[in-house]
Amino acid sequence: AVLEEHQSVGLPVHCSGFVTPRTLAEAGLRDDIVLNAINGAIVHGPSGKPLTLGGDHVRAYVLDRRALDCRISETAQEKGAELHLSTRVTEIVWHGSHVALTARRKGQEVDYRARLVIGADGVRSQVAKSMGRPSGEMIWCIGAEARLSGHPLDMARIYVGRQLAPGWFAWTIPLEPGRVRIGVGGVMRPGTDKPRHLLSTLFRSHSAHFRGVEVESFGGGLIPLYAKVRTYGDRALLVGDAALQVKPTSGGGIYTSLVAARHAAAAADAGLDSDRLDAAGLATYETNWRKEIGDELERGVDVRQTYLGLTDRELDRLIDIFRQPLLRPIINRYGDIDYPSRMFGHLLGLAPLLKPFLGVPDILPSRWTDLVNPRRWRALAKR
Repeated sequence: AVLEEHQSVGLPVHCSGFVTPRTLAEAGLRDDIVLNAINGAIVHGPSGKPLTLGGDHVRAYVLDRRALDCRISETAQEKGAELHLSTRVTEIVWHGSHVALTARRKGQEVDYRARLVIGADGVRSQVAKSMGRPSGEMIWCIGAEARLSGHPLDMARIYVGRQLAPGWFAWTIPLEPGRVRIGVGGVMRPGTDKPRHLLSTLFRSHSAHFRGVEVESFGGGLIPLYAKVRTYGDRALLVGDAALQVKPTSGGGIYTSLVAARHAAAAADAGLDSDRLDAAGLATYETNWRKEIGDELERGVDVRQTYLGLTDRELDRLIDIFRQPLLRPIINRYGDIDYPSRMFGHLLGLAPLLKPFLGVPDILPSRWTDLVNPRRWRALAKR
């Protein structure tokens, strides 16, 4: 039984739907839910100086986000799942032989009894709460769909800066000629600006990019970034946002959730068949999903911590470094929003002077201008 609190699958939409082609393969879906193909991104630093990444081939898709959920739901029901809409779980009680759940459906209380509960219930997961899972770092975001002329159709735009998006970034993703998805977020802390204020700041600070913008709809919410928490327990598994399986670098969670769901299904099958549904019997779930994507998420934490420590001046200098001809082929070849550590690993191997930025001790030149000297980069490459 799938207990869905909303009246329909896929609504409301809280996600930009920006994924790699491998995500569709992981979901077993065709590309007919793709709205646009993206070849790269243009990053705008605090000073406005652009850095173009990719651009030579398709690196990401923009999805009809509701259609993705609907297709997955349809496939699940074809394979025997029972979908219970407008059903919000209000209480979970764990027993030795089963789990008892109480839900509200159309004003009525409904009771469920299950051998196994899988919590895929998002950032405010009732299942995770009942299991005592600690919360992670939260990013507070606002998203919008808008009419906007002049945006490149095959490139996303990224905006960074401590005032513009504290601890995070802003973005625009083209859907079709004249239409885009816009988003901006920041670390959720007392005293920080609300996302709606950050959106206004984005429009003002890059007025040339947003001239004539007409917002059609708003969305958004909280993104729970990855933290190393336990994702299994007695008669319970956590998947997706509920398990904090969200990339710390981009906030993306569709691909990681699908990978984890595959391992959750295998663990559930084995546990139900053997009647080993205690924590020890389900522990293989966490072992296996971490083996596939755990290291990447951990490295993402390292990259994020480094990003948080950079001033706007240092962000601009880092963009200057990435603009160097020596590094561009590496960035374009190994850049991958699902596995960004591969790019950083190659950059570290070639350019020792980047190590201080990425949390690896090394000798930092006395003058930052040395870092953007092409002769210095060529000398490093020869070493």
